[in-house]
Amino acid sequence: MNNIIEKHISKTAKRLKKYLSIILKSKYNKDIAEELIQTYIDARYYNYGTDNNIKFFYRRIYNSLINKSEELYQKDKTKKEDIENTLILFQYLFYFDFVRDNIDINHVVELISEKRISRFNLRVNENDEFDKEFLSLVNTDIKLVEDSLELYENTDEFEIDLKRVDVNNTNYFFTKLIYHIEFPKLFSAEAIQEVFENDIVAEDRLFVEYPMLANIALKDILVGNFSRIYIADFAVSMFSKSKKLEQLLEILNNQASQDKIYLSVRYDEFGDNKEKIYNLMKKGFKFALIANKDMKTLTNDELKLLDVFACIIASKDDVNKKHYKKERLLIYN
Repeated sequence: MNNIIEKHISKTAKRLKKYLSIILKSKYNKDIAEELIQTYIDARYYNYGTDNNIKFFYRRIYNSLINKSEELYQKDKTKKEDIENTLILFQYLFYFDFVRDNIDINHVVELISEKRISRFNLRVNENDEFDKEFLSLVNTDIKLVEDSLELYENTDEFEIDLKRVDVNNTNYFFTKLIYHIEFPKLFSAEAIQEVFENDIVAEDRLFVEYPMLANIALKDILVGNFSRIYIADFAVSMFSKSKKLEQLLEILNNQASQDKIYLSVRYDEFGDNKEKIYNLMKKGFKFALIANKDMKTLTNDELKLLDVFACIIASKDDVNKKHYKKERLLIYN
C-alpha cells in the first residue's frame, strides 16, 4: 500500500540532494550534504532535535542545522568551507519545501544565482542559463508535490469527519470516514449503516480512511503542527488476517504517521488481543484505549496494564476516571 508520508519524505530528501548538487557543482560535498539533509528531515518532518522555545518553525529547523554543522566542523575542521557553503543554502531551500513562502520562488532562485557567484565563485559564462533551468526544475517539482497532496483529499464519495474528543483539549480528534454513495431507495438508512459496520466492510473501509488521514497528518507537518492527534478506527478482526493487516498498516508505517495517528481499541478488545496489540506497539504504532461505557472497577494491576496506551478516552461517568493517568486521560461527553 501507499505509505504517503514515507514516500513524501524520501522524495524530499532526493530533491534537496539534487538541488545542492546542481547549485554547488564542483564545491558539492556529498557526505556533508547528506548529513545536513538528514538533520533537516529529522527537524522538519519529525520535530526531532529542535528547540521548541524558538517560536518560528523555520528558525527551529535552521537552529538544528547550525548545531549539526558545528558538530561536523568539530569532527573535521578541514571541511569548514564545505559545511558553511552547504548550510547557507538551506535558508533558500526552505522555500522549495513549503517551510517558508514570504518570497516569490523566482526571486529565491535569483538570490541563489547571485550567491553562486559572490559566495561560491562559480563564475558563469554568457550562455549559462542556470536561473532559467533551475527555476523550471523547482517549479516542476513543487507542482508534483502539490498534485500528490491532492490525491487523497476529500472527494464526492468519501470525506473525513473530525470531531474533538475532549472539549477541554484542542489537540485530539476522533476521525470518521463519511460516505456519499447513493443506494437504491429500497435500502433503508439503517440497513446501509449495518452493511458499512460489517466486519469485512469495516476492514476495507480503513484502506480508504488511512491514506486520507495520512494526507491530513502530512499537511499538518508541512506547517509545523505536530501537536494535533487523530484517533482512528481499528478493526481487531484483522488480527486473524495477517497479510491484509500488514498491507493496511504499511500505510502508516512511519514514525511521523505514528506520532500523529493513534489506532483506537475498546477495553474489551484489548483484553482479548493484548499480545497482538503489544506487538504492534513494539513496531511503533500508538494506540488509544476507549473505555467501555459499562467499565468495571479496575484493580491496580489492571490499571497498570493501561500505561502502554498513548491516551485513554473515557466518559465523565467512568468509575475508574480518577485512577487513570491524568496526563493521558481524555473525557468525551
